[in-house]
Amino acid sequence: MRITALHLMVVTGIALFWLSGCGGENGEPPSARVQDAESDAETPGSEIKHYDIADLPPVDEPLQRPLDGGRLAICPPADWGFFSQAHYLVVFAKGKVSELPRMTVAAIDSPYGSEDTTEDNAQALTKNIQQKLAKDKKNIREKPKPVILAGRVWVRHVRQVSQGGSPCAVQSLQMVRDGRLYSLEMFSAAKDDSPASLAAAVSKDRDTAYTVAANAKFTKEAGASPDAPAATEDKPSESKPAETTPAETKPVAPSAAEKPAEPKPAEKKTE
Repeated sequence: MRITALHLMVVTGIALFWLSGCGGENGEPPSARVQDAESDAETPGSEIKHYDIADLPPVDEPLQRPLDGGRLAICPPADWGFFSQAHYLVVFAKGKVSELPRMTVAAIDSPYGSEDTTEDNAQALTKNIQQKLAKDKKNIREKPKPVILAGRVWVRHVRQVSQGGSPCAVQSLQMVRDGRLYSLEMFSAAKDDSPASLAAAVSKDRDTAYTVAANAKFTKEAGASPDAPAATEDKPSESKPAETTPAETKPVAPSAAEKPAEPKPAEKKTE
């Protein structure tokens, strides 16, 4: 049978229509490619989790004096001790300070600007922390992400470190307040360096870290009155004493004006 030009055009048209319906150039349905693109898009702020104090474990009484020059009033977790240690404002430990779990509290002048962390600008701090972790080549297990604890926004991440040759998960909570970057970090021992073991270590102590952050009070926020007055000298401490030995202080030599006058020798009477 002779194939006319009209027949050839009809057959070609049907073939092209069928091929386009099966996915076009890549053999994938166009709808699937659009869905993949949408799933990769981030929606900042829409997935921030909130935790109220009522949802978290209890804490002990606040430390006798606010830390960081009177800026931060903070409470240890219930039944945890507190200790002095170099480079930290305070260290909380469930047992000995050399054992895990352990929580550190630190503060430095913010390298990320002086604006207080809020829900509106939390993504900017998140990005800065992520860049710093990558630059320092940290072993990140959970990327930085905002979390709201008792109405305050913190940026949380988890990284892996080694403690005494054993794997350890570090859950970090950071925020900028009054020009200072505050870091609350919970160190938890893991059985091994598998994702499941590290996740279990984080989960075990996560809410303990959350409750310390949720109950923290910043006493000298910009333009605000203190939330808690500093303790007076004559008020006894209600907190547990630290086990560390305080540094010995050398007596200061008195100045010339403060030195007691030396007695003069008695004058001999002349007859």
